[in-house]
Amino acid sequence: MDETNPIGLFLVTSGSKGDRLLFRYPFCSEIIKDIDNKKRKKCPYALLNDNKDDLYIFQEENLESSECSLSGFDDKLLSTLFAVKPELCGEKFELKIENVRFIGHPTYLRHISKREKTTITMFHVVFALRADASYSIVDCYHDLCHRFSIAIRYEEVRCNYLTLQVKLMQGAHDEIAALPEGHNESPFNLILSRSELAVQLKMTFDDIISFPERGSQKWEISNNLQSSQHVSSLRKFRLKSSGIVRSKINHWIELSFCLPMKVHRLQDEKLLVEPGDINACLKDLRPYHGLLLLADPGELLSSLPEDSAPALIRLISVTSPLKNLQQLAADADIILSHVFQLVSHLLYWGKATIIYPLCDSNVYVISPYAPTNTYSTLEAKFSEQFPNTSLLAILSQFSLPISLSELDNPMSSSYQQAQRVQMVIWMLQHRLLTQLHTYVYLIPSERASSSIQNGELIEDTMRTAKTLESSDLSSSYQSEESLLSPSHSKASSVSDEEDLSLREQDSIRQANLTPLERDSILRDASHNSKDDLKSFIRFCPYFRGRHHLEEIMYCENIRRSHLLSLLDKFRNILITCQFEDTAVVALNKRL
Repeated sequence: MDETNPIGLFLVTSGSKGDRLLFRYPFCSEIIKDIDNKKRKKCPYALLNDNKDDLYIFQEENLESSECSLSGFDDKLLSTLFAVKPELCGEKFELKIENVRFIGHPTYLRHISKREKTTITMFHVVFALRADASYSIVDCYHDLCHRFSIAIRYEEVRCNYLTLQVKLMQGAHDEIAALPEGHNESPFNLILSRSELAVQLKMTFDDIISFPERGSQKWEISNNLQSSQHVSSLRKFRLKSSGIVRSKINHWIELSFCLPMKVHRLQDEKLLVEPGDINACLKDLRPYHGLLLLADPGELLSSLPEDSAPALIRLISVTSPLKNLQQLAADADIILSHVFQLVSHLLYWGKATIIYPLCDSNVYVISPYAPTNTYSTLEAKFSEQFPNTSLLAILSQFSLPISLSELDNPMSSSYQQAQRVQMVIWMLQHRLLTQLHTYVYLIPSERASSSIQNGELIEDTMRTAKTLESSDLSSSYQSEESLLSPSHSKASSVSDEEDLSLREQDSIRQANLTPLERDSILRDASHNSKDDLKSFIRFCPYFRGRHHLEEIMYCENIRRSHLLSLLDKFRNILITCQFEDTAVVALNKRL
């Protein structure tokens, strides 16, 4: 059983009439009745069976593990457990019994109803999960319970919504209790045909849970439920849920919820993206990153809620894989910080992913998780999108890391080049390609190591520094010779020499270089100009393998050609490696 799937859903109220479990889903009236009969026929002197106590999670061989797995929990027991004291209301509720974890958010209702006096003092929406579910899943379900509590409480204040729904549920319970012994109808089934709140809870459960495919469907809707105007959309049995809940409480308050672990898994069953991974991605997100929509922009816009932010609509409309976030902010007329917030929403809901904007210098390689079998479902999708083109043939071009400029054929037409870009975008959307970035490491040479051991570091450093300072002195004097007097020129030159020496020392000190690294740089500087040495020392903090070239270009406002030229001049003490961007890696975790 998938740990993201809930086991059950409960609604409990507390008031002057006591505590009562009004609704639970799923339910199996026949199994519950059979268990009750066995309890009544049980001899009081019989030995206790640990597998038949009230807290046993009932499972039969002929039933799925997700069906009726809470049948052994008595309703009165659950109502007692979930009806917490007022002091615990408004806080996270978490209770673990055996291998089940109950998550909820109890809400206090004392003296908030204005139109009708109510006896309800507390209500509690509770989800039952597997006890081994991760804490990120637990937090997501608590957030869903909290959202339900806010919406129901608001409607209770506005129009006594909960009070009316509770009356309907209690009436259904009383009707079933008044029936003669031996009846087979469940009160919860009757509640579903009458209560709009119960229907919303059931729809929420069905939207989240992934039902396994089976021959006989035991969870078909009853005839009364099928004729109800509230649940016409429940006639279709879902084999695979989206992990997205969108419902309207009392046809007024819109409730939206997303389970990111399940949403991202719809694209790839082996993806494991949790809220913590999305936060890690946002932490490393920079303005030079790009946004890649995973759905058609038109379909995405049509699926947005009615009260969506206009800024989000503008951002989706101007989004292009060729633009970075800074350009998107300018095109959509949104401040950059707000763009980051909107991007976080799109990432959380699985509607977009982070890339580096497409350009000729981008290097791609086939993903290690890409399906390469001939009968892959992606092969058929690719053929529909790009007729007469083989996905495997295109992927074979990325067997080794290759840039888009190297992949481009100068003899190709503009249409073929545009088609190739669309293919790359499609493969990025389906996570078939991995982009590699170049990271730089400063590695001292062996000669520098031997120089330190022989005590030559100070001598070489002073010699190089004097050479640099004297050359800078002469150039400074010649440039000012026609404007200044000889005496003033001499004083100015000495001052420049002192300032330059201090600047060089500060630059090396701020770079946090070791003696071995300083010696290697100064030895290699004899073959380069002083400006190159200054630039290299300024860039040294980036040469620790934590910043790729694109980030250095953005932070230092330098062109790629200039940066590559500088790296080439100091190639004797530098090593380059290619890795994925840390912001992208966080969204590609696998099971």
